[in-house]
Amino acid sequence: MNNLDCLLTILKEQADLIDKLNTRSDFQYKSTQRLVLDYGKPFITQVKSPFKGKPKSCFENCLKALINFPQLNYCEGFAISDNVDIVVSHAWLVNNDGELIDPTWIGKNFNGSTYFGVIFNNDFVVEIAKKTKCYGILDNDFMNEHQLKREGFPPHALLAEVIDVL
Repeated sequence: MNNLDCLLTILKEQADLIDKLNTRSDFQYKSTQRLVLDYGKPFITQVKSPFKGKPKSCFENCLKALINFPQLNYCEGFAISDNVDIVVSHAWLVNNDGELIDPTWIGKNFNGSTYFGVIFNNDFVVEIAKKTKCYGILDNDFMNEHQLKREGFPPHALLAEVIDVL
């Protein structure tokens, strides 16, 4: 099984389990996994990052990158690699050609990195960061009264331009 199949299988298993266990919630999405599976896509083609971010600071690295690289787009979702065999909440960047740029997972420890997530509108990224005072959108949905799980993404949240990443 390749890493993308593995990543999607794990995400679906986690989403199904949470859906089954979470019987009290009337949210449209009971898990971040289900939300990302419904809206997300795989990111396959990776290019070298123009900068190296701080280790274990993917959300901060990618948000701060928007200041120096406003032509890039902020993404969040889940990732896995040959040496990271659990599904990890992660952030990365995508250029206008749909090529993935990861300033955090750099080096031989991240061979075979595979990503599945959504491309956010950069204005929405800044709006949520100011509102929650946190880096990252999906993992901090609770700071925004679970709006994303409750209602899905608002129309202005996701990048309007269609970027073909397949």
